[in-house]
Amino acid sequence: MKKWNFKVKSDPKEIGKKLESSLGEANRFVLSLDKEKINSINFKIRKRMLLAFEINTQNNIIVNGTISKASHNNTNVEVSFSQHPLAKLLMYGHIVLGLGFLAGIILKLGNNSVMLLVGLLLIAIGILLAIHLKKSFDKNVQEYKKLIAEIVTP
Repeated sequence: MKKWNFKVKSDPKEIGKKLESSLGEANRFVLSLDKEKINSINFKIRKRMLLAFEINTQNNIIVNGTISKASHNNTNVEVSFSQHPLAKLLMYGHIVLGLGFLAGIILKLGNNSVMLLVGLLLIAIGILLAIHLKKSFDKNVQEYKKLIAEIVTP
């Protein structure tokens, strides 16, 4: 999870309206705003995935943020970025399944070289997937920062 904080010279309600008009239903984004507090707005942005296997090719970040009034002219914007849970499930699933195959070989449940190869292959896929998701996560965080900065700053 990465965090990002910055200040803007606008009203929190005005910033919330800008976010809602820019990201409301466009570009497969899902935006939810929580305006229950007087001088604070919580928001969550994520890109809608139509298929579970889009996790490798699509933007798979969940953005949580808070817009709060700091002083007379300033507003604090706090944004945190985290990976989509399906991305973590896919990555850890490969690693755990591969370790299961290797544990089966060690416990002599199967004395098969194919089982060893499958186990090592699944672990390698999980590790490569983790590296790919990390690079993709960092790139997508920068894209979201640019998008939010363009929307929020006047």
